[in-house]
Amino acid sequence: MSDPAPESADDIKQELAGMVGPIGEAEKVPVEYLSAMRMAMAVEDFDPIHYDARAAQARGYRGIVAPWPILSLMQYNCSHELPRFSFGRATVHGEDGFEFHEPIIVGDVITVTAAVTDAQLKRGRSGLLGLVTWVRRFANQLDQLCAVSRTIVIRR
Repeated sequence: MSDPAPESADDIKQELAGMVGPIGEAEKVPVEYLSAMRMAMAVEDFDPIHYDARAAQARGYRGIVAPWPILSLMQYNCSHELPRFSFGRATVHGEDGFEFHEPIIVGDVITVTAAVTDAQLKRGRSGLLGLVTWVRRFANQLDQLCAVSRTIVIRR
């Protein structure tokens, strides 16, 4: 059974403020060759650094480089609970943003952490909107930050 719907903007602001913080536990995800290769093929990236360790090492990488869209396999792995809202009727995807730091290499074990970093109430043309920013950090086993993703969802 869900919580009763908030009755005022102040109640909604309080609910949104309560969402800010870590989401779930850190998760370790191994980067496998077949996943990296399939992702490279799916995005039609035929650079040899995504398929051949010698080609990747010749270009200065530790090994085969996983293409950046592999983050989507780690990001939406259904292991973290999504924020739940007791107000509004629909949640829509607002935007995604990525920062890239270190390449993700086949054989790496990526630790994924997630947190809601911001939650605000705004007034739109259709009424009150909850804007929630969800940040995921991806670090390898060497403790190097590989990437950061930011997703904004809108509850209306």
